[in-house]
Amino acid sequence: MKSKNIVLLLSVILLSFGYISQDNHVQNAVAGTQSFYTKIKIFTAIIETIQRSYIEQMDAEELLEDAIKGITQRLDPHTIYLPPNDFKYWNQNFEGFTGIGVGFEVIDGAITVMSVMAGSPAEEVGILAGDKISRIDGRLARGMSKDEAANSLNGDAGVPVLLEIKGENWAKPREVELVRKRIHLKSVPHALMVRPQVGYIQVDRFTSTTPEELDEALEKLENQGMRYLLLDLRGNGGGYLNAAVEVVDRFVPGGHRIVSTKGRTSTSFQEFHSTNEKTRTLHPLVVLIDHGSASASEIVAGAIQDLDRGLIAGKTSFGKGLVQSQYRFHDGSALLVTTARYYTPSGRPIQRNFIDKSRDEYYREAYDDSLSLAKGSRNPELGPYKTLLGRSVYAEGGIRPDIWIENDGNLFSHEVRELFFSDERFFYAFAEHFASKHPGVKKNEETFIRRFVVTNEVYNNFLYFVKKSDSHLAKLNFDRKKDEKNIKFLLKRTMAYIYWGDAARFRVNLTRDHQVIEALKYVHQANLLLSMTADQR
Repeated sequence: MKSKNIVLLLSVILLSFGYISQDNHVQNAVAGTQSFYTKIKIFTAIIETIQRSYIEQMDAEELLEDAIKGITQRLDPHTIYLPPNDFKYWNQNFEGFTGIGVGFEVIDGAITVMSVMAGSPAEEVGILAGDKISRIDGRLARGMSKDEAANSLNGDAGVPVLLEIKGENWAKPREVELVRKRIHLKSVPHALMVRPQVGYIQVDRFTSTTPEELDEALEKLENQGMRYLLLDLRGNGGGYLNAAVEVVDRFVPGGHRIVSTKGRTSTSFQEFHSTNEKTRTLHPLVVLIDHGSASASEIVAGAIQDLDRGLIAGKTSFGKGLVQSQYRFHDGSALLVTTARYYTPSGRPIQRNFIDKSRDEYYREAYDDSLSLAKGSRNPELGPYKTLLGRSVYAEGGIRPDIWIENDGNLFSHEVRELFFSDERFFYAFAEHFASKHPGVKKNEETFIRRFVVTNEVYNNFLYFVKKSDSHLAKLNFDRKKDEKNIKFLLKRTMAYIYWGDAARFRVNLTRDHQVIEALKYVHQANLLLSMTADQR
């Protein structure tokens, strides 16, 4: 790259700085700093020298991206620069993507549809889980890698794609033309009754549609007789602040502070309060969190705990009490920059300490149970803060649950994990064959979930199926007691998926989810807490 092009790139950076700040006094302050421009000239000279003299040819744009990343690494762990492709991937979690709306795996060399999203082009033409995509725009799909298939199926909205589909119930393949469109990923994937009068809702991210999705889930369960609610925020890494506020607003009567933010600029000082307009029926509430519950999840859990609106169960949350503002650039990249800290209703910050720690240490510590459970002497700066009913809570990093619940002890052995994650997808292939031979099992989903048992005969047939297909896996030694139990569970879960879809598979999961089973024991205690706060409302 020539020198003038490097200078042009640096000019773009300077222009971008002005775009990011969106504030004239910031731009003017930079413009008045002569040393700033001196450093830019030195930086330009360094890039030029590397381009001209370094032992290997270097890409100047990559060097500049590395420099930008170096700047952000001087800051907190959550201020990050995302190049165009990284931002596109990251943004799909909250704003969706364009494509045909299928999840798929490569099984035995074939592109096999694993799930079909509601309202997607794939659903509109009748594609079902289990179907095989044999051609994409005339190109043979068999043998494609997963990335190749994804690139071929996804694309710009409005652009058609021609597929050849093989279905189990079709005499011959059929051709369908789909027009790609924007696909929204649901943030409330599961809402069901787990016991009489007890509802369960999982929220796995906070997007612009989460409040409306939650309303639909609550209405559905209330129509089924829900009186108690278990809200699952485990593994929910966060999302939009406003969505978290609106979720809390569904559970808390008007007039209560939900969260406040404070930063360096005047616009970062905000308070968010609950309203009566959005509040729904006040069901006794238990909220499940774990070390992966972060940011917006912690805003919800912190508000519920501080306002004594429900019980928090599980493990200590991640401890991310910083607010990021998103600034997008013309090349498709983006900067997520920390602009404020947020505080729960009691006024406590929940950000974990990241000073003098590497990013690896910072993230690793979030999942360390020994640190989460350490009692030690209380630092006066950490509290206590007081909840609505006067309980003491502390700013120790993250939301410490009212009820500590360990994870499921049914951990899969190395052998079972290797079998499950094999590229051959043995569980799915075997369960698909089983389903075709036993269609009568599909008559009653409820009976299957509660009573169906994978017999020893089916288990042994599965092992034989694996061993004749893969010489390496044939040599694995499975523990007769523990591994057999886990393999039978995974087979049942996969069968449920093939018969009825993702919701049935998830229901089988819940039958062995230790944290859910334990949390359900506290719904009546949550009811008592709700009655105690009645006078405060």
